[in-house]
Amino acid sequence: MFSFTAPPARGEEIVRMAFPIGAVEFFKYEFGVIELALDHADGDFRLVIEEFEGMTQARISSMMQEEKVDVMFTGYSLERETMFLQVDVPMTRGLLGYRAFITHKENIPALSQAASLEELKKFCIGTGSDWPDASIMEKSGFCVDRAPRDQLWPMVANKRFDLLSRAVHEGYREIDVISREYPNVVLSPSPVLAYPFDLFIYVNRNNERLHAILTQGLSRAYSTGDFMRHFLSNPHIRQALETLKDPDTQIIQIENPDMSQKSRDIDPALWENIVRRKYDDDFGYDPRDQM
Repeated sequence: MFSFTAPPARGEEIVRMAFPIGAVEFFKYEFGVIELALDHADGDFRLVIEEFEGMTQARISSMMQEEKVDVMFTGYSLERETMFLQVDVPMTRGLLGYRAFITHKENIPALSQAASLEELKKFCIGTGSDWPDASIMEKSGFCVDRAPRDQLWPMVANKRFDLLSRAVHEGYREIDVISREYPNVVLSPSPVLAYPFDLFIYVNRNNERLHAILTQGLSRAYSTGDFMRHFLSNPHIRQALETLKDPDTQIIQIENPDMSQKSRDIDPALWENIVRRKYDDDFGYDPRDQM
């Protein structure tokens, strides 16, 4: 990735981001969504990312408030929606709200039998300290254990909590790397805990121009089909969609009490319909096939 100090080309405008060192590789899809927006908007833009050791969501939010960075993406929360300007396009079409569980392999027999919300609540779920979905699960009555992101995988491997909550596509993209370091850790594709939730792009409240640029770019990316091609060409997203459409996958739904009415009113066509949508082989889609 580029440094903030990399000089822009003539007429090129730099859009700055900060991210934890070592984590960029896992989020190529999400960075690609921002690049889609910039590529489809009027103007000439380049996304520039600087990586920092130990960078947290809280620190990135502070840098946004201080205008040291221009844009960030993060899981939805009412606090972030209020603090920043939210680009109202769910980055993974709501897939982030379909949570599979990474767990110690000894928990698999019991977990596979959890067919109801009450049975799933018997397990204690680990989440990141500043992940908004921790609040969603706590308010639904789950035992939740919060910890820094880099401690979650060794904690689940050592049975400090029962389950690590990850979006299904996140679990697929991470498990091979994690299981090499922690051989007793596995991904269970069922049951899945589902609630309205996703990553959104945020900018400083003073930067209405960048908010308009990103909104325009994503609208155009949808109208050309480029957003859906980006979405459906991601192998982990495709794998997650197949898992969620599998009749053997138990999906347990709960509400998201932390979502504002404004975000609830986002165009349903921007949220994935897991059950009804049909895909063709060239990653196309029928715009009429909407949620």
